[in-house]
Amino acid sequence: MDTHLQQFLIQKYSEFLSEERKNYIHQVLSNRTEYIRVVLEDLTDPHNVNAVFRTGECLGIQHYDVIENNNPFKIGKGVSRGATKWIDIHQYNQQTEGNTLFALKSLKKKGYKILVTSPNEKAKSMEEIDISQPIALVFGNEKEGVSREALQIADEIISIPNYGFTESYNVSVSAAILLYNLIHRMYKEVNSWQFSPEVYSRYHLAWLKKCMARPDYYQNYFVKAFDDQNNI
Repeated sequence: MDTHLQQFLIQKYSEFLSEERKNYIHQVLSNRTEYIRVVLEDLTDPHNVNAVFRTGECLGIQHYDVIENNNPFKIGKGVSRGATKWIDIHQYNQQTEGNTLFALKSLKKKGYKILVTSPNEKAKSMEEIDISQPIALVFGNEKEGVSREALQIADEIISIPNYGFTESYNVSVSAAILLYNLIHRMYKEVNSWQFSPEVYSRYHLAWLKKCMARPDYYQNYFVKAFDDQNNI
């Protein structure tokens, strides 16, 4: 979209919102990040998936990659508390085999370090992980954990200290612990973690539209007004 048109639409849609709502959108946008993203590999319980969405959205994470090898993904109701309205969910389910490799190789090409969670003897602690590069954090199936393919392609493996008899944490709890830790390290150690100006404007417009009923109906009028204004 043309930058001038985009800014014109942002201005027009903003006129329909209260100052409180507009300020809140700005606040959320200022704390949003693409630097860390979440990868969920073949989870079986939609409550776990949506709990991760809710936690990640609260922490400002925008992108979620859902790998569907054996378990189809469905957005659950209730647990996410509306989080899915404000995040981007990318599904990987088109490969006859190898959705995991396809997804993780795609993320590597985008510049992400693949960080896999596993109670593995080669795993590092949260404090040892290098976060100087954007991170795609992979969580595995509730029963088997991450796949062999994910472990093979991983740049690093991370685990959470466990002092009890139970082998591992619930996946949504693991996500909450790790994401909270990594996000706060990111604040302290990374300079360019926020949205770029271009990305900020794109989501600003998209979220303003989400706050309105029939936004596309109004956009037709706004675009015509923009064209008329620039044809004078």
